[in-house]
Amino acid sequence: MSLPGTVVAGIDGSDHAIEAARWAAAEAVRNRCVLRLVRAYRLPPSSAPEASSLLWSHAHHQLWNAAHQARAVVPELAVEQVVAEGDPTEVLLREAAGARVLVVGPRGVGGFAALLVGSVGTALARRASCPLVVVRGPVLSDTALVRADRTRPVVVGVDGSPASETALAFAFAEADAWAAPLVVVHAWLEHLEDPDARTELAELAEQEREVLAERLAGWAGKYPGVRVSRELIDGPPARALVAWSAGARLVVVGSIGRGRLGSALLGSTGRALLHHARAPVAVVRPGL
Repeated sequence: MSLPGTVVAGIDGSDHAIEAARWAAAEAVRNRCVLRLVRAYRLPPSSAPEASSLLWSHAHHQLWNAAHQARAVVPELAVEQVVAEGDPTEVLLREAAGARVLVVGPRGVGGFAALLVGSVGTALARRASCPLVVVRGPVLSDTALVRADRTRPVVVGVDGSPASETALAFAFAEADAWAAPLVVVHAWLEHLEDPDARTELAELAEQEREVLAERLAGWAGKYPGVRVSRELIDGPPARALVAWSAGARLVVVGSIGRGRLGSALLGSTGRALLHHARAPVAVVRPGL
């Protein structure tokens, strides 16, 4: 179990996991957290003691390398290293309990290779006691990871559900910590087959803008330094969020809510983000 001032990153020896560790290092220093790197490994059935020792040693070497890469981003960073034998999902859930955020790569080798595929990824999104961040997108330099950049926003998808309210809270906190602008994407109308109805819906769209502005007012008051822009769209939210991800520092969605944004890790929207987003994706459950 971790303290609230801890950022946990899953390590598996892959390049993707190294990038997750680097991103997690920057996240930790910005939020004044300790970085905990976790490497889980499974023992083959009826394995000899020598095999267990070899796997343990190999896991420690991979952790050392990940810690070295993380400290290259933030030399003064406090880094904890944990090696544990067991199911990678269960190990990560246990080690990330109470943490500020859990960070993983989109795919890898060994223990975490299938972490975001099918039921395993769904279990992490539904069971993790902290937000889950999947590090995607182009590799950034160490300097670019830690510096404030007002040109690369945090982007959050909202749909009016409790999940998106929790996602908003996380997105505002991230934007504030990174001194980044915040873009709020609200997909209020996904399908409209009758083009003549668009004129009639103009008034409803304006009402939707007013409701969104009212919902954001409280958060803006809590984070007065965050510059907020609102994007009201009438198309698929996945398409909009993937497009915005190209220039984003982070894309944030809720894991359970209404419509396609609501099933972010359970349907096509989540798959689109995890496979096509060009920035890290944060998935936040209601109540976190």
